[in-house]
Amino acid sequence: MSVCKRSFSKDSSIDEYELANSIGTAISVTTWGARLTRFVVKNKDGKQRDIVAGFDSYESWQASLDIDDPYFGATIGRVAGRIWPCNSVQIDGKPRVLPEVQPGKVCLHGGRVGFDKRVFDAQVLSESQPASVRFTYVSPDGEEGFPGEVKLSVTYSLDDDNSMHIEYSGSLNSGAESILNPTNHTYWNLTGFEEPTIHNHVCRLEADRYMATREDNVMVPTGELLPVKDTALDFCSQPRRFGDGIDSFDKDTVRGYDHVFAIGNRPVEDIRLVAKVWSPQSKLMLSVLSDQPALIVYTGNWISHKLVGKHGVRYGNYSAVALETQRFPNAVNIPQFRSQVMLHPNKPFSHHTVYKIECI
Repeated sequence: MSVCKRSFSKDSSIDEYELANSIGTAISVTTWGARLTRFVVKNKDGKQRDIVAGFDSYESWQASLDIDDPYFGATIGRVAGRIWPCNSVQIDGKPRVLPEVQPGKVCLHGGRVGFDKRVFDAQVLSESQPASVRFTYVSPDGEEGFPGEVKLSVTYSLDDDNSMHIEYSGSLNSGAESILNPTNHTYWNLTGFEEPTIHNHVCRLEADRYMATREDNVMVPTGELLPVKDTALDFCSQPRRFGDGIDSFDKDTVRGYDHVFAIGNRPVEDIRLVAKVWSPQSKLMLSVLSDQPALIVYTGNWISHKLVGKHGVRYGNYSAVALETQRFPNAVNIPQFRSQVMLHPNKPFSHHTVYKIECI
């Protein structure tokens, strides 16, 4: 096991930490957005692959934002997903106005400058089993319209069994109430992008319900949980290829999978299996375990084909899949789920998710 620090930007203001285990697997995380930038692993044949999307440097990442921003690898906060309507969100007894990131009074992924674009402090916790680094950011009162000073720590750990743990710890340092619902927005392609899309990836979810969306805005969750049975969202009855269902959705609005799946109704004390995704080509399988109630499956429906990332890989629609564990999106505006995202003094927030890679 080891932890190696190196500069990720030309001016050395952004660092990247590489965590490696004893069997040759390595992950890299930057202080900019506490982003997972690399996940390098070998299959049974010993072939090494980098199975997550991203860019080689801070400068190339900044340049990519002029083309498209899929939030590759980022820690999303304060609140992941969409908040609607964002012009009158009740927090601490007052209506709060949050940034309209998408048309129709929709705030997305924490606002215009969310946690994904903030610089975190980093602390190496362990260079033995497991290798571990903690990234911490303190969000000031009023940032992106959210009340209260909020501290978030995100700890990445890598075990010898190829399990990457992401553990979030949050607290409200000032004010009487705020909201917090972070996630990780890594995009996975288990072939190392040898296959340009994830159409042939097979998925199995431990979710027999999904969250309905508004008729007048198909991306805004309503809070109603509906059965996946007999729909293109049924990855529960049996595993299915992403490619078998992607064309079921309207090309102008959704274009593929971008859905909230319900693993449970509320966070639980211990992590449990949420999803399995595998590639018949690379013989690699990703298992996702979490203590969170929701999983957003997003098949990269809108990733620009103009983005060229690490190793010269050209990204595009469906080139990778994001598996985002969190509390339910828009929970602050949904009475039955609101309490899950409210943050109060002396009541810390926690969230634990594991992404584990195995050979099959």
